[in-house]
Amino acid sequence: MAEIVLKNVTKKFGSVVAVDNLSLVIKEGSFTTLLGPSGCGKTTTLRMIAGLDHPTSGEIWIGDRCVFSSEKGHYVPPGKRNLGLVFQSYALWPHMTVFENISFGLSVQKRRAEYIQEMTREVAAILRIEDLLDRYPSELSGGQQQRVAIARVLVMKPQVMLLDEPLSNLDAKLRMDMRSELKRLHSETGSTIVYVTHDQLEALTMSTDVAVLHNGILQQLAAPMDLYHRPKNLFIADFVGNPRINLIQGRLVEDQGRVAIEAGGLRASFPRVSDLSLVGQEATLGVRPEDIVLSSDPTPEGFKATVYSVLPAGSEWYVRVKVGNDLVTVTTYDDMGLVNDQPVWIRIQPNRAKCFTNNGELLAYIGQD
Repeated sequence: MAEIVLKNVTKKFGSVVAVDNLSLVIKEGSFTTLLGPSGCGKTTTLRMIAGLDHPTSGEIWIGDRCVFSSEKGHYVPPGKRNLGLVFQSYALWPHMTVFENISFGLSVQKRRAEYIQEMTREVAAILRIEDLLDRYPSELSGGQQQRVAIARVLVMKPQVMLLDEPLSNLDAKLRMDMRSELKRLHSETGSTIVYVTHDQLEALTMSTDVAVLHNGILQQLAAPMDLYHRPKNLFIADFVGNPRINLIQGRLVEDQGRVAIEAGGLRASFPRVSDLSLVGQEATLGVRPEDIVLSSDPTPEGFKATVYSVLPAGSEWYVRVKVGNDLVTVTTYDDMGLVNDQPVWIRIQPNRAKCFTNNGELLAYIGQD
């Protein structure tokens, strides 16, 4: 295990800035996910940690060792960084058995045959592929091939495991299974894992920490639920969460000496915010679909709406309602028998509304406790 520290790292490809002055600490033993849309710099960051790409400027430390410094002209090649890499492509040797694929690195190191047998079988058992050791890659499913690719890295006992969208080639069911396997693997090995994905569900379900990147800039580093409930800005709020957060343009108003927001047909008060100089500014109200209570009868502090559409999704229903000129998504967990154009009432749960200022930043002291 090892802590990874990036200090003011920038990477340019010609005039294009892929990573912009990134400072990031990946804690020892953490499962840290680099999350963001395509082109945000997450894979470039991973490749710089691995030593496959040279930063334009900055420093990278793995444990107590500096592996890159533009100022000192210092560079440690990938093979000497004690890292394990797993990419989107499994890249298994087709003419080798699973056992031979996993043990290949140990064989190159000329380890004793007994050690190779012991370590290969131990890692295969962790990943539950011990009964596949005599098979060839063509005889395996996608999920099994991915486990072999991970086992091939794990058997080398790297300080850090780097995974670049390793589940993107799998179908939905296999992805769910492999998320569970990777999370269990992390808890059993205690390895430091750096994982790249654009899938926010993967990031939320597996990670101990999530670093959100956008246009090469770090937006926020936080635990998954902190990221979900307390996003620092509009980009994170909108990018993380499915269904997407409801974002409604409005204006800040005074409410009994505190600040509130009026947005379309909705209103929310924020008792902790007393800076009345904010009153009159444009702002955005953010409410996640599951933080809205829907009723077919009038309710205290409720806002009248009409049903626009009902989308059943098995264990939950997504109801789109129209409030004034705005469409709002509500998640319910019971079939309420709603029909289009039916009048309903919605209520925002206490302390669940979020308010973003006109520069897109989260207004202080707003969100779930």
